[in-house]
Amino acid sequence: MLLRLKACKLEFVWLVLIGLTLFSVLFAENNQTKLSICLVMIAVSLKGQLVIDRLMGLNNARPTIRGLMLAYFVVVPVLITLTSLFPEFLASVIQI
Repeated sequence: MLLRLKACKLEFVWLVLIGLTLFSVLFAENNQTKLSICLVMIAVSLKGQLVIDRLMGLNNARPTIRGLMLAYFVVVPVLITLTSLFPEFLASVIQI
């Protein structure tokens, strides 16, 4: 019974991941607006957290390891979002 419950939860996580992936693909292929980029980056962050916590099983790992893994899926999408929202400002700040 317990194994069946765990399998059900795992199947649900897979369905959510597939749904978020399809959501990302639809927005990325149809729209190139700043809002769509932000929504796709939110989906990427959610997918990363699901993979880290549910599929990799790091929800019970040491806080340092889990925190570093989660930070990647927060920092990178935030940087991509900022780059798409403020390209001119970032280009002026990071001139070589």
